[in-house]
Amino acid sequence: MIILKAKLPCYYYVMKQTIIRIVTGLIIIGAGVGALFDAMDILPFWSYFKEWWPLGFIIVAILMLVSNVRNFIWSIALFTVGVLLVLNNLDITDVNLFSLIWPVIIIAIGLSILINKTTKPRNISSSDEDSIAAVFGGLENSNKSSNYQGGKVSAFFGGVVLDLRDAKIQKQATLNVSTLCGGIEIKVPRDWRVQSNVFPILGGIENKSEGSKDSKSPVLIITGNIMLGGVEVKT
Repeated sequence: MIILKAKLPCYYYVMKQTIIRIVTGLIIIGAGVGALFDAMDILPFWSYFKEWWPLGFIIVAILMLVSNVRNFIWSIALFTVGVLLVLNNLDITDVNLFSLIWPVIIIAIGLSILINKTTKPRNISSSDEDSIAAVFGGLENSNKSSNYQGGKVSAFFGGVVLDLRDAKIQKQATLNVSTLCGGIEIKVPRDWRVQSNVFPILGGIENKSEGSKDSKSPVLIITGNIMLGGVEVKT
């Protein structure tokens, strides 16, 4: 009995991974067969695809939930986006979803951090460059470098909070951000000037920092790509 109990968690994990692998494989095969039928004029696959492609969000949301129940916040967010996009494509609703997606993601980040705060304490660093990546989860980092140079922050189906209020820039620093269905929150000191050079694709950046008007103040340049996500800068 003891041996069976010990093996149960492993068994369920393998079973979940097997289900995810099978479903993913079937979806890819189905898409390939549909494209082949379209090329052979048997089935107008791409016509259907234009209306039903948001089902991909719903499927990903379900797979995320099956993979790890702790992803329920992001699963719900993706599922909701998928359903609303399908309804829009079927002319059942008429909502400008793309302007709402990144604020919803920011909210999801906050909820994720709140829920996981007791199990994921803040990571404190004094490195001159950040290298942070959140995948299907939330991270909270604080940097106290005396010569901050910038770095790279990525959020893929997850969220990052980067606190730079105790860091110092000698003159200028460049922070590269990239998101895919994720969000990044950056906290900066009041005497910093923030310049945005990001390229948003169905996403956006919101700068709420007070910012110094002194031209000699330290400058944080934010570059990168935002896809189906958002970046928020505040003091």
